[in-house]
Amino acid sequence: MSDYEVAYRGLEITGLDVYQRYAEDITAGRAQELMSEMNADVPLGGSSMEYGRREEAPLVVYIHGGSWQIGTHLDSIGSAKVQYLTEKGYAFTTVNFTLFPKATVKEQVQEIAGSVGFLVKNAARLGFDPARIILMGHSSGAHVATLLGTDSSYLEKEGLDLDIIAAVIALDGSNYNALGDLIDSPGSVANNMLHALGKDPMVLKDMSPTCHASKPNAKAFLFLHVQRHGGVRQAVELVTILKAIGTKADFHVFKGLSLRVM
Repeated sequence: MSDYEVAYRGLEITGLDVYQRYAEDITAGRAQELMSEMNADVPLGGSSMEYGRREEAPLVVYIHGGSWQIGTHLDSIGSAKVQYLTEKGYAFTTVNFTLFPKATVKEQVQEIAGSVGFLVKNAARLGFDPARIILMGHSSGAHVATLLGTDSSYLEKEGLDLDIIAAVIALDGSNYNALGDLIDSPGSVANNMLHALGKDPMVLKDMSPTCHASKPNAKAFLFLHVQRHGGVRQAVELVTILKAIGTKADFHVFKGLSLRVM
């Protein structure tokens, strides 16, 4: 099978094989190419409509990736996940935010916390349960979702309690421990992180979910990864900490393309 076929079948990797190393470097051009491929099946024309709306349904809030610098809310639409979730009874929304460098990453996280606040305040009109929010993020969006689920200060500024976050789902995330990326993911991943977050160790620590993973936390975390060594190692570290303090956390690795340049 090709790498694409293996990834599509979702073959899970277990045991020590999850730590297998692959080259992680990727050019900006290749990243943009992958984003374009992901959105290739987005239908043209038509109109935006609400979907997945059910009385008191839990709400999935999707945060797109793109190293905090590229991407839009549409990055989730050309995907089977939306139909799968709405058919399971979830409401689904995908949010935009101001991209770096027009906004700092910290400002982006606060912006998304503000969008959650808006949704919660309008839950009765939109028809979902404001006490059951699931944050789902991909790549840098997974970093943002996980930071919102571990650092309560962002939601508190919006007048919200972290208890409303029923779960965080992190898809191929990175930068859970930003300083660790200098060793875990040297090359483009670490360089993109330093470009967006800067080089101040205290700022990097403040922007690291792992450094906030003491209570309070979101109620549960699910980390899903392909075989990308840096992200896998940091996810294992974060899951270990979360479980040690009694927060529900699970972690799975699947065969996939990683960030190998093709």
